Amino acid sequence: MEKFRWAYIGCGQIAHTTARELVKSENNEIVTVWNRTFEKAEKFAKKFGGRACRSFEEAVDDPSVEGVYIALTADLHYEYMKKCIEHHKPVLCEKPFTVNAQQAKEIFELAEKENVYVSEAMWTWHNSPAQKVKSWLKNNRIGKVTEVVCDYKNPTLKMFKNSRLIDANRIGGAVMDIGVYGLRYSLELFGEPERIECSGETSKGVDVHETVIFHYPDFTIRHNIGLDQKFSEQYVIKGTDGTITVPWFHMTKKATLKGKENDEINVKDLLYEKQFTNVACEIREGQTKSKIITPENTVKCMEIMDECRKAMNVVYPCEMTVDKDVSYAVTLSHLGFNCKDIEKSIAFYRDILGCKEKFTMTYADLIEDFKMKAAQSGGKVPFFVKPMEKMSHIKWSVYMSWSENTFIELFYIPRAWKKNIPDPTNDLNYTHYSLQVSNLKAFRDQVIARGGAMYIDKDMALGIDNTWVMWMKDPDGNPFEIMEYTADSYQVVGR
Repeated sequence: MEKFRWAYIGCGQIAHTTARELVKSENNEIVTVWNRTFEKAEKFAKKFGGRACRSFEEAVDDPSVEGVYIALTADLHYEYMKKCIEHHKPVLCEKPFTVNAQQAKEIFELAEKENVYVSEAMWTWHNSPAQKVKSWLKNNRIGKVTEVVCDYKNPTLKMFKNSRLIDANRIGGAVMDIGVYGLRYSLELFGEPERIECSGETSKGVDVHETVIFHYPDFTIRHNIGLDQKFSEQYVIKGTDGTITVPWFHMTKKATLKGKENDEINVKDLLYEKQFTNVACEIREGQTKSKIITPENTVKCMEIMDECRKAMNVVYPCEMTVDKDVSYAVTLSHLGFNCKDIEKSIAFYRDILGCKEKFTMTYADLIEDFKMKAAQSGGKVPFFVKPMEKMSHIKWSVYMSWSENTFIELFYIPRAWKKNIPDPTNDLNYTHYSLQVSNLKAFRDQVIARGGAMYIDKDMALGIDNTWVMWMKDPDGNPFEIMEYTADSYQVVGR
């Protein structure tokens, strides 16, 4: 076939992975590239081909573009798929397809209305081993299915502590990033389950591992998913007459059947490229829906993941609706922060923790105060006032508050001459403090809704004396506590 011409939207890790195969392909090529950082688009285009564009519109409206591949983080999928449909350009979008099932339904409804092809990039089912497993089951090669176990675990969080995988703002979490493969595998093979069970643990507003059980009339499927455990990936289907084993099932390079007649299939060809070629063929045939990765199964898988997240109380910031004007703060035990970057600190306390700025002092205010006191006493102006005049425009001290009874001082001292002033180059947070709130769960939701999930170190926990505690970290990683006390617990005390 004549090479199909793609626009690449996003130049992250998965874009690089797929592009490495496309440059080897006889069927596909990259003609335009856009990334929010133009320099990254330039480097990507230089390496894999195509023209770097300064805007999304420039990339997709190029007359040579036949299809758009979206490789952005999942929080942006919905927005950019809508844009592609509005520009009447076919779309292949990375998983997870959207944030939730409702968004997925809206995308497919809009695509149908505008007669535009849209498909999820679920490469597993474009490759022959997964299709072979489906045919083995259809032909009853292992008899009646009795048990299925799906493992997909890896220590991703230990390797990439600050990655998008633990960032609720970018739709992180185990079920959405790697769990989607196993859940989709089961859905494709066995259809929708009668009932779903899910239990797991969360951290920083996302799930880090869970067990998801699909219940069917005669058997169950147990999905063990984790971003914080040793590598383990395989899909095992046990039957009355044999067993099917698929190691590394999400990339579907190999599948083995052991039964009355043993069988095995191995693939060494390009894997991602087959997905792009199949999608290109469907688009050129004039299809508006993929026959391989159907919209129905994409939506159904999103509904299952919605159900799993609901069971673990995982709600992404973009899904939250909370009253951000309500303050749950009651009292504050300690205060005072010498800031490396006072503007960043102000933004954190204002935008993430919900403080309101009360008043600000600049170095000009301090200089005026020193000069006035010197004039009143008849003494000399202190020697350090002169160098301070060079920084007269800089904010020195900012008072912020949660409520009438709470406030915190953020200040910036570039040189700590006196011993009683901490070294500002050391630490943003020099005084540990505890903020008491009246409703910890509501306050936590507010913090996440404001985009602060990345700062949450641990989830809520029951501490001593009936005290509920949530640990948080500021932008520089310094810890502090937010606490909710029950009627029987002790009062806030300074530390």
